[in-house]
Amino acid sequence: MKVFVIWPFKEFEISILFSELEKNGHEVVYWVGLKEGEKYKPTGAIFHDHNDAWAGNPSKEVDTSSFAPPDKDLLSVLHKSESNLLTMMNKRYHHMSVDERKHFYYDMLQYWKGVIDKYNPELIIFPTVPHTVYNYLIYELAVLLGIKTVMFEDIQVGERIFLYNIWQDGCLDLKQELEKNKEKIFQLEDLSRDLQEYFNLQTENKDDATPPYMSHYKKNYTGGRLLEHKLNIIVNAIRNGSILKRIINYIIKLKNNPQKEYEKLQIKPDYNKNFVYVALCYQPERTTSPQGGVFVDQILMIETLSASLPKGWVLYVKEHPSQMWLNGLNYSSCRYPGYYKKIAQLKNTFIIPVETNSFELIKKCQAIATVTGTVGWEAILRMKPAMIFGYAWYRDCPGIFKVDSTEACRQAFLKVINGFSIKKQDILNYFKSMDNIAINSQIDRISGSLKRPSLLSEPEIMENITKAIIENIKKITN
Repeated sequence: MKVFVIWPFKEFEISILFSELEKNGHEVVYWVGLKEGEKYKPTGAIFHDHNDAWAGNPSKEVDTSSFAPPDKDLLSVLHKSESNLLTMMNKRYHHMSVDERKHFYYDMLQYWKGVIDKYNPELIIFPTVPHTVYNYLIYELAVLLGIKTVMFEDIQVGERIFLYNIWQDGCLDLKQELEKNKEKIFQLEDLSRDLQEYFNLQTENKDDATPPYMSHYKKNYTGGRLLEHKLNIIVNAIRNGSILKRIINYIIKLKNNPQKEYEKLQIKPDYNKNFVYVALCYQPERTTSPQGGVFVDQILMIETLSASLPKGWVLYVKEHPSQMWLNGLNYSSCRYPGYYKKIAQLKNTFIIPVETNSFELIKKCQAIATVTGTVGWEAILRMKPAMIFGYAWYRDCPGIFKVDSTEACRQAFLKVINGFSIKKQDILNYFKSMDNIAINSQIDRISGSLKRPSLLSEPEIMENITKAIIENIKKITN
């Protein structure tokens, strides 16, 4: 089988994957990786530097002279993908106009359609749900052309990851396991030790069960680390002569910035009211683009909730803390001037302070709503119904309302009013099903994005991932 590997992570482990693919009769014909790892390239494979691919530059090893621009029919069939990709460009191409973004997409489509036609892959392997412009485009082309795909999602529960073939379909092994176990009665003691500990942490009414990635971001983007970062900016600005310009821009931002806009509108939540806790996701990021679908526009989510809210209920909207930590005083394509004002103007909708304790809000709310945020999972484990607008990894867990319209929200609210409840047994059965099929590994660890504690070495992590890929290839090709 001819394989494309889109794996732009630390490179010494990649040799484990390449070796096993070769042993099982597969040929890596194209690899997108980090430049420093090019020495691990399989014999005969095309290498493409990840940063070049992200910038829209072709591999130096590919002759593109015969690649034709995309035609009307191809652009028409990919129109939904185009919408996602234009939003995805908020991450690195926020300075581009809409027309610039569209043509950048056309150029990239010309290249990757040409590459796929030329090298004819039968399988494309991604480490995570594709969410940079180029790898998401590769994924959409693969789905369109019937090319098999495999990827993973780090669920931040113990050392577990899910394997997807089509990320919109979720984890098919989990769905099958849930169906098999739906009539069984599992106890906490039936779970692996680490999942027992995680379950207890989340369900014993402890106020702080903060996910590791939140502690990581807070440590690195507040306090002393933030001061160090700002000093580095000042030093570099002095060296390159841009210090005056930066001072002027900073003075302007002091008068008009997203933090000021947010804090001007915020109110203290009244816990005596019936309310829905609406937790915004950090943007730009995979969790909303592409996994939010149309609800990458989180204001659309809030408008939908506001229009369907039961009489006398209110929405309390809280920004993701990382949005302020990582972006500071800067407006962006995701949080533009007037963004929070538009939210606050909606009927029965109120912005609350970022520092409001999320677990206290879950405890006191009637329901929570989010696109894909971890808060939905935290709510379910605390027996509170969650309304999910996107493709959250936990979307198959009992107690989730998957909603995408005003009518779907109305029906969910009606069920909540009429006494909808989550059964602990259903949650335990979900944990056991997850325990049975999830892969013991971490994607975050090998990507370098987050160093969580691990009982596994990095080679062991990669070996487990590789084993899952090889087994999945056998399954989807039989």
